[in-house]
Amino acid sequence: MDKEQQAAEAEQEQQQPQHEPEAEEEEEPSEDESSEGGSEDSSSEGDDSAPEVSDEQDDEDSPDEDPFDKINVDFQFFDPKESDFHGLKALLHTYLDGQQYDSSPLVDTIIAQASVGTVVRTGEDEDPIAVMTVLNTQQHKQAGFMQQIRQCVLGKCKDAALKDKLAEAWDAPGTGLIINERLVNCPPQLAPPLVQALFDEVGWATEDEPQDVCDYYKFKQYLLLTRVYSDPLAGQPAAAAAAAAAGPSAGKPPAGPKSKKQQQQPQQQAKKQKGEHPAQQPGTPHIVYVRPEDEFFHAQAAAAFTFPVEGRAVGKDELQPLRLVLLLPASKVPAARKALDAVVGNMAAQ
Repeated sequence: MDKEQQAAEAEQEQQQPQHEPEAEEEEEPSEDESSEGGSEDSSSEGDDSAPEVSDEQDDEDSPDEDPFDKINVDFQFFDPKESDFHGLKALLHTYLDGQQYDSSPLVDTIIAQASVGTVVRTGEDEDPIAVMTVLNTQQHKQAGFMQQIRQCVLGKCKDAALKDKLAEAWDAPGTGLIINERLVNCPPQLAPPLVQALFDEVGWATEDEPQDVCDYYKFKQYLLLTRVYSDPLAGQPAAAAAAAAAGPSAGKPPAGPKSKKQQQQPQQQAKKQKGEHPAQQPGTPHIVYVRPEDEFFHAQAAAAFTFPVEGRAVGKDELQPLRLVLLLPASKVPAARKALDAVVGNMAAQ
């Protein structure tokens, strides 16, 4: 079933510095300038550059004033279509972290299944910035991309019993592979309407599609491969964490202060979404969730494991990139959605 643009808009608040106008200690405006409406227009000579503002003036700004403007961005939801091919391929080409796989057939399958699946665009960009859909693992079991994803996921699982459980789920009827990718700077407010759109469309497909097609959408469970981080310093005593952050000191000069980029990285990741899986055991990674819905899916999962991303060098005390694989019973989806909406809010449900 085709859908019109879904009425799901999320506001993205991006912060942009705002400078105070130059101090009015300059010469008074000439008659010509006065006739043109004053001297506030510093680009009257055809120069498009912004007016110069001195550092001293910035320092004199009142600390109580808000130095930021709010920029509203409209996010529009659409069915996947042919013109999305290259944008979707760009989003999905690192789905397996650099491992070669048949990404083009995957994109073709997503576009062909227009009745279930959503892409997100902004008003100023024709390329999609996000995609969320679900594919039946048995319907597409002969596809090269599905076999490659299955092999990659099961090959990373070191627990034999868990590996057998995931393999059984993968090969069972009624299992859906959720494909969920978006740009890293997408606001968390996109998550609830995307999740709502996906599961609403799954429900509609079981009613509106021909019988031989609707059976593919009667999902009993879902598999998800997603991106997370682990925080190596989380859970440590304060003194131990501080010592680890400072680096080794015996026989060596103390480590210098972290660069500004290093200091900002954990803060930026925490802004996206941070939380600990309720069933997390001592010694397991402290998970930092990039996408807010993943935390609530993880909390309801019947099985899950993480594995490190290879080939990416990061410091031992920095956030470590991981991939999270989870098996989510369909019966647990409503609870996950309810918790997500309660924490993030769902503008589409209003």
